[in-house]
Amino acid sequence: MVDRRSSVACPGTGKLVPEMTNGRPLIGVPVGASEARVAKLAINRAYVNALHQAGAAVLLFPPGPEEVLTSLLERVDAVLFPGGVDVHPARYGEEPRPCLGPVDEDLDALEVPLARAAIDRGLPVLGICRGQQVVNVALGGSLWQDIRADGASDLEHATPPDRGRDALAHRIRIEPGTWLHRVVGEVELSVNSFHHQAVRRVAPGLVVNATGPDGIVEGLESEDGLVLTVQCHPEELTDRVWARRLFDAFVLRAAEHRSRLAVARP
Repeated sequence: MVDRRSSVACPGTGKLVPEMTNGRPLIGVPVGASEARVAKLAINRAYVNALHQAGAAVLLFPPGPEEVLTSLLERVDAVLFPGGVDVHPARYGEEPRPCLGPVDEDLDALEVPLARAAIDRGLPVLGICRGQQVVNVALGGSLWQDIRADGASDLEHATPPDRGRDALAHRIRIEPGTWLHRVVGEVELSVNSFHHQAVRRVAPGLVVNATGPDGIVEGLESEDGLVLTVQCHPEELTDRVWARRLFDAFVLRAAEHRSRLAVARP
């Protein structure tokens, strides 16, 4: 599915025409089932708005055949993994427990291999909430199925919906010198929080760049900064400078990737 306001396809080919994105880097965003009774694929509009605001075009990735997804991945300059339902614990070698929330195994089947493939290709990756957890699991890490039930923390990380998506729940500490620190320019932030799962065992190749007041992992990154994830929802906080900086930096990385490919092509 293509964001028609920012990119188009060649008639009869389905191939995106880069010029028709108005020079904007193209960001792939996977989508899963909505919670509506009628079967639908859906994503919160705030992700698309934040990417548009930062200067990107958006291509939505629905679950589908692996060869189709591989083809789509070849056309994008970066991938954003958004929030959503729980990751099925079978993906990190555990059995489901009663504390597990709703899962979408079709979405897991899309996102986990997609994360590995994107990272293997050297694409910039931004993970948000579930997206952080997906990236960690894809690279060999594990999760707390429920922060409280597993005894990881007594701090409430699942803010009641009636408080609003921009409600600030707690502060996080950002490790100085990390890519996240360089991007947002802060060592402490107040963030929103809508999760009951969290990173437990950090995957090889990733390091923690932010933690909550209870020690829960609030951010991860790779050594080169091409992979950057946060547990909060910055797409709902783009009225704040640090959140805009995060999306701006991600889209800039995507643009740099596009430029390198253009130079490499004969």
